[in-house]
Amino acid sequence: MSSDIERLLYFERQYLRSFDFTAEQTYHLEMRRRLNRALHLWGIVRGLELSQGDVVQGAPQQFYVSAGMAIDAYGREIIVPAKHLLSGDLGTNHITGAGTYSVWIGYAREATTPPQAGYQRCDQQNQYTRWRESFTIMVNSIATNPNPTEDPDPFGDLADDPIKYPWWIHLGTINVDGSAAIAGATNADRIYIGLRAQRIVAPRHAETDYNLLDANKPLDPLTSIVIRDNLFLEQNLIAGSDFLVDPQKIEPPPITSPPGSFPSPTGNIKIANDVFLQGNLYTHCDLAHPDLWLNLDQCINARIKGLVPEVFVGTVPVDFSPAPTRDASGAISATTNVTITPQIVVDDRSNQITTSIAGIIGKSLERGETAPQRSPRAHVLASESGSEPFEILTSGSISAKKDGSGTYSAQLTCTIGPAQQVGSQSQASFDVPVATVQISYVIVLTPKQ
Repeated sequence: MSSDIERLLYFERQYLRSFDFTAEQTYHLEMRRRLNRALHLWGIVRGLELSQGDVVQGAPQQFYVSAGMAIDAYGREIIVPAKHLLSGDLGTNHITGAGTYSVWIGYAREATTPPQAGYQRCDQQNQYTRWRESFTIMVNSIATNPNPTEDPDPFGDLADDPIKYPWWIHLGTINVDGSAAIAGATNADRIYIGLRAQRIVAPRHAETDYNLLDANKPLDPLTSIVIRDNLFLEQNLIAGSDFLVDPQKIEPPPITSPPGSFPSPTGNIKIANDVFLQGNLYTHCDLAHPDLWLNLDQCINARIKGLVPEVFVGTVPVDFSPAPTRDASGAISATTNVTITPQIVVDDRSNQITTSIAGIIGKSLERGETAPQRSPRAHVLASESGSEPFEILTSGSISAKKDGSGTYSAQLTCTIGPAQQVGSQSQASFDVPVATVQISYVIVLTPKQ
């Protein structure tokens, strides 16, 4: 084929020779193949699947290439009109050992139909009147790609000779067993025909409004553009009318990632109207672990858990018994410990604990009897002599346990004084008219940012 674009110009009583008719045919052939290659891109149009089933009635199931069509990188149409058995292609391609092999299809042509007797020339060989276009199957190693690294120029010379200028389209792989028979097939790494276009204009009735939530409308409207398999976008996606995204008006300010701009030049989606999602939406929630994905509700929970302090509230009893000594103020103390297990990573510098008196159970210092007092206030109880008031103080501290468990220990302390001396002088001890103090606590653990 020639890269020059010529078509015949006729006039009355013109003398036409065989190459004129060839040029007429070549013009239409070239223009159609340029259209195939430049507009549609090369690949499988439909069918051409590796399948197993009955090909010849009554024979065992065999593997075959289904009927279909493809266009190669030179714009040549490859048509398989009926099921094609693959068993014969193993011998043609000298496949004798077991293994996994790639299956390719390519354009083929054959000169056929010689002239009728008496119309042949004696001084010319290979006199045929037809080109029969067909296909050929290649079976080779899965590690071998028989095609050049670059596609031919669709606007240059698109060769017609498949021997000098072959191009193969991958259909899949087959598994050959030890008896040189096909044992399995997969339709893998197939390239389908493409489309070179900047705009797609839907039918005129696509201008009709379609209410997505109206149950009386069809679920598959005629105005849809249907993509039945995967869709890959290498640039941005805008659905609806375009609108401005001002990085200066985003709170909190976005974290800039390479190439150092926001939004990223590629990979963004703008949607001007509502979004309906049936399923989960996953996102990177932990910047320290970019390979960790959480769905949106888990991410929100994680973010809330990382921002909101964890609060623990409870009440524990602190029991008092006689003490051998008392402090400089004349008081005695009792303590108890509470174990706290947080669900967040804690910032130990900002933890807080607050305590208060929730209840008091009193006792008689002479008889050891106990009875609940009516008031939990700190300064209203008096000693049994009635002349000296005493006070009850509560406090607390919290610290992380050093056993690596992630738990915390809250120490709650209650101090009551002045304590009275009880017992004989030789065995003196100090006690207060309180058996038990119920301490309420509020512990606030701050998350680590």
